[in-house]
Amino acid sequence: MSQLSQTEGQLLELDRLAVTFYTPRATVRAVRDLSIEIRRGEVLGLVGESGCGKSTAAFAIMGYLPGTTRVDGSILFEGRDIAHMGDSDLRELRGNRIAMVYQDPATSLNPSMRIGTQVQEVLREHLDLDSKQVRERMIELFESVRLADPEAIGQRYPHQLSGGMQQRVVIAMALACDPLLLIMDEPTTGLDVTTEATILDLIVELKDRVNAGILFVSHNLGVIARVADRVAVMYAGEIVEQATVGELFKNPRHPYTAGLLSCVPRPPGDDGIERKLSSIPGSVLDAQIEGGESCLFADRCPLAQDACTAQVPPMTDLDGHLSKCLFPDDVHSGIWGESQERNKELIPEEPIPVLNAHSLRKFYGRERKKYLFFGPPVQQRVRALIDVDMKVGTGRTLGVVGESGSGKSTAAKTIVGLVPKDGGKLELRGQNLADGVQHRSKEQRAAMRMVFQNPTASLNPKLPIRHSIIRALRKFAGLSRDESRERAEQLLEAVGLDPSYLDRPPSELSGGQQQRVALAGAFAASPDLIVADEAVSSLDVSVQAQVLNLLEEHQRESGNSYVFITHDLGVVRYVSDDILVLYAGHVAEYGPSEAVLGSPSHPYTEALLSAAPIPDPEATQNQIRLEGSVPTLHSAFKGCFFAGRCPRKIGDICDTSAPPEQAGSHGEGHIINCHIPVEELAIIQQQPFQNGVSVT
Repeated sequence: MSQLSQTEGQLLELDRLAVTFYTPRATVRAVRDLSIEIRRGEVLGLVGESGCGKSTAAFAIMGYLPGTTRVDGSILFEGRDIAHMGDSDLRELRGNRIAMVYQDPATSLNPSMRIGTQVQEVLREHLDLDSKQVRERMIELFESVRLADPEAIGQRYPHQLSGGMQQRVVIAMALACDPLLLIMDEPTTGLDVTTEATILDLIVELKDRVNAGILFVSHNLGVIARVADRVAVMYAGEIVEQATVGELFKNPRHPYTAGLLSCVPRPPGDDGIERKLSSIPGSVLDAQIEGGESCLFADRCPLAQDACTAQVPPMTDLDGHLSKCLFPDDVHSGIWGESQERNKELIPEEPIPVLNAHSLRKFYGRERKKYLFFGPPVQQRVRALIDVDMKVGTGRTLGVVGESGSGKSTAAKTIVGLVPKDGGKLELRGQNLADGVQHRSKEQRAAMRMVFQNPTASLNPKLPIRHSIIRALRKFAGLSRDESRERAEQLLEAVGLDPSYLDRPPSELSGGQQQRVALAGAFAASPDLIVADEAVSSLDVSVQAQVLNLLEEHQRESGNSYVFITHDLGVVRYVSDDILVLYAGHVAEYGPSEAVLGSPSHPYTEALLSAAPIPDPEATQNQIRLEGSVPTLHSAFKGCFFAGRCPRKIGDICDTSAPPEQAGSHGEGHIINCHIPVEELAIIQQQPFQNGVSVT
């Protein structure tokens, strides 16, 4: 390898790897020049925006490439070149010595087969074990990934497991034959923060226990800071920077890396001032463009000079820190603009809020009695929301957080009328909202819009994207065809897309571009309230920063309000004026953002904050890990809704009495539902907490 020294224990070496796809429409250069190495017992983080070639590189290592693909360079695993192996050799290698964990566990598991059968199939394929040994090994694997009741879980089907449990099963399958190399492609993107923390802890533990080399692909820099030993930054199919995790986060030597780090939401600094997010203009160089003799990042780079477009920058070794930049000594955080104080001016509170929800209830399913109409109940309804209160003022953002199953999406769907409520009151600017959207007035439907987590599913794949925007303009704004087209072009420009995109189908847009189209459609009717359900969770940090800044700018100009649902506490801290913390359909905590995310907080909020990854490898956090998952609630809790998992539980009172509503220590509007007095919470939450024990 030209830039990397050979070291003892080297497991995988990619030397000038290039992957080119030949399609009827164009030649796609997915990977242009990739040189990395992975040693045993280390985690190499691979980061970059969508379209940079990260997943293609992972599939190339596994030999999962179509026949119309050209692979140049070498992929040496223990000295053998994977790129030139036959099918039989690759089958022996996959799952045995090299294993991969994919982003979506649901697509990695056969929905028609029991979990245990799928794991046993891997063991029988690669290991010479009898039936008893296969079963013992399966249980051992389930225990190693901390799955509860490992003997019984093998009898379940994938749909009977949560997302976090599915991902742990996939990791168990990958570890079945004790592979030397483990490739993980965005394994925590769709998980909530507590499940993500458990998976990341597991990865670090497995690395130390089995001494495997791990390639960890992610766009989440907080996750990379927690698990990686070294980091390689990929842009437009090539590595532009590589260093140890501490050195790269502290001292980036390529403008692209500095730009990515500047896009990550962070808490206020020591001076108490919150900084505005930077963003990287433009998008990743189109893989259909050959590139030529120039820096591929030059068009987006704030340091670009004439020399950058006249030659390809060499990979420079700066005392073990590799940078593919002509001016690495000029790189610092300020090149993307000096840190600007974020001055979010709130619109004065109005007597009547935009949205008012009081004692909101939602149950799913039907009750069944043993003898049809009488006898003891044998099936009860699932209690998704229980007496939830919330208000959203004009020009304000309410963040809603909690684990999967806490009721966040149910709350969103109930607000916009996609599912009817079973109790409580919903008002829009003081006017009662009917349960179903079909029963609401045209003005009420226009005043409230929703942005879904998956933009692909919310856009018609057979129609150009103009359809979703122009339809909203004609239906709710009453514009003519020509006026709608003109306004749609303005909306696309407002979300950072060229008007020519109007005539493209969704399939020709990236995930981030599709999400911006969804936002443009939501803005089309100039709504009073936009409900965004995980609208940025799957976006790159650069696109995420653009979207967050766009939402804030639109709110400042139009005075609209948001209900913003997310599991990313860094994002919710940045966007929210107020925060609602839900657990099992109950309100754990509610109040101003700085109060809820400060101390003291509800023990559940404390656990969420402890689990949230911080984009700083030197940061220290209390390690509060919640066992189990959010309960599916069929009957009312006898005591505190969080008692079964609470790390601060104080005794029988938590099991027998509902928690009182307390005023937080940060003033009016902050409430905490907990038996522990707020003054005591403030004291105990200042103490270190490690492995379930307060350290005094």
